[in-house]
Amino acid sequence: MKTGIRRKLCMSCIVVVFCIFILIIAGRSDEVSSRNTVRETGNVDSDQNHSKESYVPDKFGFSGGTGRVTLSCPEVFIRDGQAYASLVFDSGSYSYVKVGGKSYEGINTEDTSTFEIPVQLNRNNTIVGCTTKMSAAHEITYSIFVYIEDRDGESSGSSSREDSSLIQSGKGAYEIPGLIFSEETKTEDAEYFRIFRYEGGITCIQVKNPYDGEIQQYLIAAADAELPAGTEREMTVIKRSSRAYVASEPVLQWMDELELGENLALTGIKAEDCEAETVRKRLEEEEVAFGGSYDELDYKMLVKERCDLVIMPACILTEANGKETEDARMEMQERYRETEEYCRELDIPIFGDLSSAEQTEKGRLEWIKAYGIIFDCEDSADALYHTVIDSIEAEEE
Repeated sequence: MKTGIRRKLCMSCIVVVFCIFILIIAGRSDEVSSRNTVRETGNVDSDQNHSKESYVPDKFGFSGGTGRVTLSCPEVFIRDGQAYASLVFDSGSYSYVKVGGKSYEGINTEDTSTFEIPVQLNRNNTIVGCTTKMSAAHEITYSIFVYIEDRDGESSGSSSREDSSLIQSGKGAYEIPGLIFSEETKTEDAEYFRIFRYEGGITCIQVKNPYDGEIQQYLIAAADAELPAGTEREMTVIKRSSRAYVASEPVLQWMDELELGENLALTGIKAEDCEAETVRKRLEEEEVAFGGSYDELDYKMLVKERCDLVIMPACILTEANGKETEDARMEMQERYRETEEYCRELDIPIFGDLSSAEQTEKGRLEWIKAYGIIFDCEDSADALYHTVIDSIEAEEE
């Protein structure tokens, strides 16, 4: 009888152990499935309590430093509602990172330094990294931006992009993680630029090069506007200009008519060749200086006159594409790239004026709107545009 009782007890224990084993396996399966789903979508609501798994950022950007070291963020971890970023420097000489005054030590290899630090998602975070590569330990300040989309698939701060070739497709709005899309201002006749607006008075002007189809993004914002860290690495950022070098004759004429003389620091056209009457007189009276032609910029003058914007004419592109030989085209393009590089080192953005590339006069004139945005005089620019258009249409009748 005792033997029968022992057998029943053994069988009961076996059943209990088997059930526990099944429950453990099922739990681990659900955990793996959940982890895989998160890694594939990369979506997380930064305002909600997340699971304890890791996420791959949909976007990461940084600014600051000397430009010699690159930062990356392969993963974000969520623990107890707090996000932690895995921050990697492509240098093995960083000893610690400070966040909010607290130091975090990391793991160093010969080529990298990796730290796990707390971050706020979808906004700029200021951090300080200490490098020992110099003769003495030196702290360097960076701003980092870790972006993760909402779980519902909509960007927390921008509109979705339907097509990367926006001007060609005519669809969608340009997505800028961290900015909230407001509306597109439709152009009436211009073919080679579009205007997208975001909250905070920020505007993106998209320009399509008709010669090679390349699309350039220009983000225009107030001088004190805070943009997502690293934005300047992806597009040209123009803080509304107050001191510009202008080598485009149409732009000089529009600035003349809009009474933007104070915004003109240098021209790329000499007095005897300038058609804008007021600008020509100011050149003759040395109120405005010649800063070198568009293909031979005087960089010392740019610095001396504190220029914060260079406006190039379309002819630098038409000349490059009009050259008879491939070598000549490559030489002109290389010269333009060198100009871009020098201006980048001086932290001066370049805007390419392609108004003369438009096929119609109305299309060319509509570029006035772009300069109204850049020089922060949209109402005056819009009024000038419609006045000129009305005059043209009256003549056509």
